[in-house]
Amino acid sequence: MIQYSCGSCEESAHLFSLYLYETGTWCETTDSERHFTLSSVHQMLASKSFLASAVALASRQRDAVQDQPRSLTLELYQYTIQLLLRQDPDEASATVLATCTLLCVYEMMASCVWEWRRHLKGCASLLHSRKWNGSCSGIVKSCFWAFARIDVWAAFISGKRLLIPTDSWVDNSSIPLVAANGTLDDYCNLAILIFARIVNLLADAQLCHMDSNLVYYSSVGKLWDELQEWWRLRPKEVCPLLRETTVCGNTFYHAGSILLLQSGCLRRRVDAPVSVMLQPLYIAGTALSENHVSSFQDTTGRNQSTWVGSHLEAPWGRPVPPVAADISEKYASEKIALLKQLARIECETGWKTSDRASELRNLWGFR
Repeated sequence: MIQYSCGSCEESAHLFSLYLYETGTWCETTDSERHFTLSSVHQMLASKSFLASAVALASRQRDAVQDQPRSLTLELYQYTIQLLLRQDPDEASATVLATCTLLCVYEMMASCVWEWRRHLKGCASLLHSRKWNGSCSGIVKSCFWAFARIDVWAAFISGKRLLIPTDSWVDNSSIPLVAANGTLDDYCNLAILIFARIVNLLADAQLCHMDSNLVYYSSVGKLWDELQEWWRLRPKEVCPLLRETTVCGNTFYHAGSILLLQSGCLRRRVDAPVSVMLQPLYIAGTALSENHVSSFQDTTGRNQSTWVGSHLEAPWGRPVPPVAADISEKYASEKIALLKQLARIECETGWKTSDRASELRNLWGFR
């Protein structure tokens, strides 16, 4: 165990155990081989910076769950930063990338979205300089997709483009080929990739006021076709049951569908209001069916995607059709169940969901 003035070896061992059983798994949502807590962790333990970042994240989560901030947590974080600063950037290893990824997660728990990007930019720079992407193997691949899931929500919330161009994310983005020859992780990661392209398109549209541009309409249509191809060709194993990888992929599919429907560019291609309004219900159903709320996707992406689904507007620029309004009224009990699930996530994992829950209560007229 690491030696430092701010904590005992016994406490370090306890925190690292917490990392292995919980906080480390947050980065393994689409990593069935579990590199952060199982496959690669023994090699990475030789790195003081990795071990320090793992213990710092576990300490941050313990503070949040117990609602009892400790000076130890910040000291561990600062100790990790000091160790990283001694590293030669040109010789940064995959273990350094894993350390930076854990610090990104730490920042998500400790700071607002604009602060997340400090460490995200560090990860992006390292990935770019080493020419690493989501098609690499081992811990690098796991780091890339953990980074991507954080960055996609940071970009969505802030209305900005993602830090790494999506055309360099994977070596093969062909949905039919990955469906036939890839792993479940690979296939579900494609849903994240498509969602990232949607976020970039929306950021560009907002910046350049291109909402009425024909190119924008065409781009929305192409992304919609790509999403539907992902849905149509998904292997049976990708159905969202108990596997975190598939739950993640399906959640990004539905969240992406909602954002494209909200654009108003699909009114000639989507004529069933009920199917439009059912998209948020798919997200809600998936969220409510999950018992293991500590997964990374549940505690961050699910929080955001639930909010996306709950803010769906009529995509035709006219009032919500009566049948859709009836659906909204009919599922009041599901809304209450979702609010309870968000409260459970915060209670059991320490991830703050109360702000989003408050917004949803106001939106739904709950007082």
